Amino acid sequence: MATKRVLAIHDMCSFGRCSLTAAIPVISAMGFQVCPFPTALFSNNLTYGDYTFSDFTPHMTEFMDKWQQLGYSYDAIYSGFLADAGQIAIVLDAISRFAKKDTLVVVDPAMADDGKLYPVFNPDIVTEMHKLIAKAAVITPNYTEASLLTGRPYDQTIPSMKALLELCQQLAAMGPKDIVITSVPSANDTIKVVSYDSQTATFDECTVDRIPFSTCGTGDLFTSVLTGSLLQGQNLHDSVKKAVKFLSYAINYTYQAGSDYREGVQVEPCLKKLF
Repeated sequence: MATKRVLAIHDMCSFGRCSLTAAIPVISAMGFQVCPFPTALFSNNLTYGDYTFSDFTPHMTEFMDKWQQLGYSYDAIYSGFLADAGQIAIVLDAISRFAKKDTLVVVDPAMADDGKLYPVFNPDIVTEMHKLIAKAAVITPNYTEASLLTGRPYDQTIPSMKALLELCQQLAAMGPKDIVITSVPSANDTIKVVSYDSQTATFDECTVDRIPFSTCGTGDLFTSVLTGSLLQGQNLHDSVKKAVKFLSYAINYTYQAGSDYREGVQVEPCLKKLF
């Protein structure tokens, strides 16, 4: 039986674990081939404050043309951080060309946190992102991104379960059948992740202790584990629990090791937890 393939559409940072350097080891460890499709090439991640990069947009269509010519297909298409709003059209093109009837399309609308857009983006990214999530089976916005996509004011107060369910249902009405919202405000130094399966109309919450270690790439690791678990045949809610458990373990490992936060999560020693 052929190994399932994941087309991973993210930026590539040569130093500092995030995006492709988070997705490739995790999804590979879970038994799947990762085919990287870089959106941009960075010398290092942005937490260092100084970097150089090359936008890969001019080459992305020619890559797809060649893959189509060679007859490649993918069992999952997973998009994350994009260089700008204009690249969303390219991701939509990739989905149109390579998504089969049973291809899992996962979109992490990575564009904002802490109530505001990342400095590299303009407000048009939100408008364009609506087009992309409409083609996804699963989306994994954080609470800020979920608020932006639904046009709701960002509020740091702890939302009720009813409010979270309504937020998930509003996102599901935009196209994706499965909704996962991360970084939901929670009480007593905890972090909450909620999931909603619109096909079964089931809602679930998962809460873990907040670890005092903040770094880049944690969302990439989370969605990578989620994608791998779904490809393994697990349901949405169980996949979320697996992703939360692994990410919590890996962040705590990195924190206890006294690692420089700018280097990202020390995922390599933790991969055995995915076997």
